Amino acid sequence: MNIALQFAPIQFASRIRRSDELVLGAMPLKPDTDRTTLSVFGDDRWDLSPAIFRENAHRGEQVLDFSTIADPVLLITAKEYLWARLNARPKPGRHKTVIAPITARTVLRSLLRFARFVEGRNGSFDMQAVDQALLDAYLAHVRNCAYRPAVQIARVIDIPIDLNRHAEYLTLGGFSCRPWNGRNAHQIAGCQPKPSTENRTPRIPEPVIAALLSWSLKYVNVFAADIFAARLELDQLEQRAKRASQAMQPIVASYVGQRCLEGRGIPVSTDARGGQRRTDRTTGEPEPAINYSLIALQLGCTKMHLLDPRSQLRAMLVTALKRLGSEIGGMNTPVTVDPDTGRPWRDRFDGPMVQHEEKMLQAACFVVCAYLTGMHDSEVQAMRIGCHAVSKSADGLIQRHKIVSRAYKGYGGRPLRTEWVTIAPVGRAIAVIEKLTHRQRTKRGSNALWQVLKTTAQAGTHLSTRTTALVNSFHRHLDKAYGTTEAPAIPHVDGKPWHFTVTQFRRTVAWYIANRPFGTVAGKIQYKHASIAMFEGYAGGSLSGFRREVDQERALGQLDDIVEHYEDFRRGLRPTGPASARLLTEFAHVQREVGDLPGRIVDHKRLRAMLSHLARTLHVGFLNDCFFEPATALCLDRSGTNDRSAPVLAHCSPDKCPNSCITRKHLAPWSASIAEADTLLKDKRLSSLQRKALVADNKRKRMLIAPLTNEAI
Repeated sequence: MNIALQFAPIQFASRIRRSDELVLGAMPLKPDTDRTTLSVFGDDRWDLSPAIFRENAHRGEQVLDFSTIADPVLLITAKEYLWARLNARPKPGRHKTVIAPITARTVLRSLLRFARFVEGRNGSFDMQAVDQALLDAYLAHVRNCAYRPAVQIARVIDIPIDLNRHAEYLTLGGFSCRPWNGRNAHQIAGCQPKPSTENRTPRIPEPVIAALLSWSLKYVNVFAADIFAARLELDQLEQRAKRASQAMQPIVASYVGQRCLEGRGIPVSTDARGGQRRTDRTTGEPEPAINYSLIALQLGCTKMHLLDPRSQLRAMLVTALKRLGSEIGGMNTPVTVDPDTGRPWRDRFDGPMVQHEEKMLQAACFVVCAYLTGMHDSEVQAMRIGCHAVSKSADGLIQRHKIVSRAYKGYGGRPLRTEWVTIAPVGRAIAVIEKLTHRQRTKRGSNALWQVLKTTAQAGTHLSTRTTALVNSFHRHLDKAYGTTEAPAIPHVDGKPWHFTVTQFRRTVAWYIANRPFGTVAGKIQYKHASIAMFEGYAGGSLSGFRREVDQERALGQLDDIVEHYEDFRRGLRPTGPASARLLTEFAHVQREVGDLPGRIVDHKRLRAMLSHLARTLHVGFLNDCFFEPATALCLDRSGTNDRSAPVLAHCSPDKCPNSCITRKHLAPWSASIAEADTLLKDKRLSSLQRKALVADNKRKRMLIAPLTNEAI
């Protein structure tokens, strides 16, 4: 390292930027902004709030604080890099580099995470000291953390790549190497770069989202009532305990006697604070973790009354604990029986557990709202009191659940009022979150729904960027409280817990609505129901653009499904049904064209391109897949519809229509239908005509799926 940098305690001045250059000079600003007060490059704190239009943005997320960076080399590098990301326009042939001010702090955190890794390896941060070996070590470090899909790994390692890409904007230049010899982050992370129009957000695997949504709905529909009742009891106890009683010994004796009559033990804490417990002066052994704080609230005194060494109150409680046993929690609020287990869903509450479960309930409400509406995170967090309403359709037959909020994306960050149509579980979640945050909103004089539950001055007000941490905290809680090492509550992926981000919910529900419309979410809600609700009433016209995103996911899903059909063909798993001959002919042609032979590496990009014409006509169904051709579609003739742009799957004839194809993934419903008919045939009360019809129908079904059941895998 340069000796001058190592020993001279100096502040470096930028050779690229003037200290008086405006940080937000290239950004659209709020109308009432005084430009003379805008932050400049030389400031150690950059206030980005004049260019951030979201009302729910946390104050801390609107400020870039460089004052905590002690290393002058890292300080000047971080400021120059962030200024470039906020202001530098891309040169011809380069991708877009300018970021939105609301994301700037996230970029700074990612940069500092990489810089701290470099400091840990080299002793200090030095751009020239970063070589390929160190970059490879950082990649390994990122991969060894909690499970991240390859796309997320690509985002993390794109920061050092992008830092070096901006070397011309940095006084101290770039790395001593060209990161990964110029390969892009997606290639390095092991995922194929996607077209700019394709959503790069990873899709949550179906077992993972089904489990998370199931637990979220259970919190909203079952557990919420207990949490609210426990909060009411705790508030009443805290109000009573503001007075201190003088003669406590008879009160404690009466308290112990009442617990004995009720067959309850002495309240104990689940965790000893700090991992330490008091020592019994007589025996020298650690005292049991008696919940003195809760007992004091229940007795209407202060905790110090019970712990006063001049009294015998603590000794009375320790003796009672040995005689009566313990009770985790200790509050009186009854705990509801979980309908799935037949047991109470948790132990009794105490003060810290009420606060913890309120936070988990907030996370559950957010999951339900974010996933089942298809809204962006910023749109969910822009909800206000009274945002949910129920109205009937013109014919009076359908109840529509509507949400009014604000859309930000694609409009320069400026909010625009818009409306979403959703389903009943979301309305219930909104009612719960309104009740949950009533205290916080009253204290702060706010009508925003997604409040920080802590009301200390340091806690802030809106959840803002904390939603990702909140959802992952909920995930860890579910695994700890309801799962085991072998069977976690939320299934793991490749042996690691899934790392949730809020953007994944919208992408995932869009994909499933587009490609698995009849799939069941959490055992109760059908994607088809969500699809109809989200589209009916506004037909995708919301400024949020969810309908357009669903259409994009449908196109991508169709191509994925046709590639899956082709892979089955390569493995010798032939489909059946009237359209199977046409499909096999197409696959054989593609196989010859791409040279898909054993031992040869296939150009997957070319393979997908050659299959794309089949994908455009593919419609996935429950009993079969349809390669839709309007001229031969029997469903159109049966339904009498004038719309010939898509199949009417409700009128499908899977064994007769020339467009129908049946694969191994359709075997389960066909087999279940055959088994149900076999059961009916055992009924001796059937007439001869009924029996003949069932036998003929089962024979037809067995002949149809026989090629699938007889194939060798």
